[in-house]
Amino acid sequence: MTVSDTVLNRRNAAMPEGTDMTATDSPSAIILRAMEDRDIDAASGLSKALGWPHRSEDWHFLLGAGQGLVAVTPAGELVGTTLWWSFGTRDAPVGMVIVAGAWQGHGIGRRLMTGARAALPGRTLHLNATPGGVPLYEKLGFRPCGLVEQRQAIAVTQPLIPLPDGMRLRPAGGNDLTAIAALDRAANGMERAALLRALLSVGKGIVVDAGGAIMGYSICRAFGWGKVVGPVIATAEPFAAAMIAHWIGSCAGQFTRLDIPAACGLGAWLDEVGLPRVDTVTTMRTANADEPAREAATTFALGSQALG
Repeated sequence: MTVSDTVLNRRNAAMPEGTDMTATDSPSAIILRAMEDRDIDAASGLSKALGWPHRSEDWHFLLGAGQGLVAVTPAGELVGTTLWWSFGTRDAPVGMVIVAGAWQGHGIGRRLMTGARAALPGRTLHLNATPGGVPLYEKLGFRPCGLVEQRQAIAVTQPLIPLPDGMRLRPAGGNDLTAIAALDRAANGMERAALLRALLSVGKGIVVDAGGAIMGYSICRAFGWGKVVGPVIATAEPFAAAMIAHWIGSCAGQFTRLDIPAACGLGAWLDEVGLPRVDTVTTMRTANADEPAREAATTFALGSQALG
């Protein structure tokens, strides 16, 4: 089923024959349709109302890398959003699930998520849920599988962390994408080469190079109120710390954010270098498949809470 088929089916279900289309204050009058570039300003307004830092540029990037649905009143007011990103044939993160405050409690969030699931048949869905969203997602078949810590502050210059002899940090180049994507896949089991290419096009990347073998990569880009560091993926914790220290130094004096899996082992060190935890979200996934086995690489920071 295509996105347009999903939207059409949901629209028909929401608009039974005889529905009064002038009743714009009725939840039954809300329609779902594919998200488009023209929706970005209104979507950005919804996220700002929640205190989320996403700029219009961040919304444009997220939509350009994926697809989404919006909930709209007959008068054209956008009152809800959701986005998703298809990785390979098996996985899809879902994010930016927002319903305007005045419309919450009317099932719009459930309809948006149902529409996303219908557009992604057979895939394992992943998301990071705020505390308020966890009950809804559990009812929709998601199960908790971890925690993510949001860490942020004005970055303060830190000493660089030395690497073992024969290893170095260097800028990521176009020829590194295949190796970076393979390391990424080893850490999370997903096919994200297209996303990584897009992230590198708007940010800067570095790799841990061990005589030509890539042992870690990370990306830093503009986001929200300053910079975000992520993804950070490496074969060992010291390599991840060395890359993060590099970015902290590069971002000194700027607002800097990382979203780290709570179990990654870097929390105490990030406290020491001045990037405290400010919030926590619950990582969830649908229960329609077993967790794939991970190889010798670890995710130390996400690309974003939405993208994973």
